[in-house]
Amino acid sequence: MNARQKSLIIGAVVGATLGALGGYLFSRGVEATREEGAGSLSLRSVPAGEVVKLFIAVMAVLRGIAELGERL
Repeated sequence: MNARQKSLIIGAVVGATLGALGGYLFSRGVEATREEGAGSLSLRSVPAGEVVKLFIAVMAVLRGIAELGERL
C-alpha cells in the first residue's frame, strides 16, 4: 500500500469519526432544546446565515489540511 492510499484511508476514517461525533453532538443539542419546550427542529428553523457560517468553517478546515500537505 503506497502513501497516497494510506492517507486516503486515514482521512476517510478520521472524517467518518468526526462526522459521527458531529451528528451525536447535534442530536444531543436538539434533544436538549426539546426538553426545554422549544419545539421540534425543521430545516426552516435553521437560519441561512448559520448554514453559510458552517460551510465557510468546513472549507477553512479543508484548506488548512491542504496547506499542511503542501508543507510536508
